[in-house]
Amino acid sequence: MLLVLLAVLVGVGIVYFSYIQAKKRRELFAGFAAQYGWSYAPHNNALAGNWNGTPFRTGDNWRFKNVLTGLFNGHQMVAFDYSYQTHTRNGKGQRRTTTHKFGVVVLQLPGALPHLEVTHEGIFGGSVANALGFRDLQFESDQFNRAFRVKADDERYGHAVVTPRMMEVLLAHGEIGWRIEGNSLVGWDSGSHDPTEVLRRLHLLEQVTAQVPPYVWRDYAGVELPNP
Repeated sequence: MLLVLLAVLVGVGIVYFSYIQAKKRRELFAGFAAQYGWSYAPHNNALAGNWNGTPFRTGDNWRFKNVLTGLFNGHQMVAFDYSYQTHTRNGKGQRRTTTHKFGVVVLQLPGALPHLEVTHEGIFGGSVANALGFRDLQFESDQFNRAFRVKADDERYGHAVVTPRMMEVLLAHGEIGWRIEGNSLVGWDSGSHDPTEVLRRLHLLEQVTAQVPPYVWRDYAGVELPNP
């Protein structure tokens, strides 16, 4: 009986601690939003379905929390905590649920571009992945090729977007994976992000947008932008 009571008390303590931590996080991001003139919503699951690639459209129980929306240096943006769950069973048939958490930032682009994704090389590096058939684009910079994987349906387009200057920016500041998906530039990383990281990642996406050459916007999105 004592063990049962102890287990109940521990469970209640964990629930209460989680509640307090979530409350503090909501207050943190609400204050952050007010500081920058953004809108804040504790949750907005209506965002589900807006994007298709990593980390979306996998698992279940999708959650969009601490949602920030507004303008960032003239660009429409949204940032949020995202999570989903996956389930496994052990040899005894017992079900185990794992919650996967991400910090996501999205910047709206001037026009819709073809799909392109830039992520960090995995623990085994590109040579093993390529040997298994998961080939990525290769560039003149060996340092960049070792650090990043670039996926694009159109190889010519991929090389047009990832210019030498873009590679310099990513080698210096590319802490997160990002993807061009239509008129959205989606950046993500595993784990929770804090306000400082949100700003830093929005700055990175802004730099990525700025490095896309004007002719790419013209030829692939039908958008005329001034030359820098």
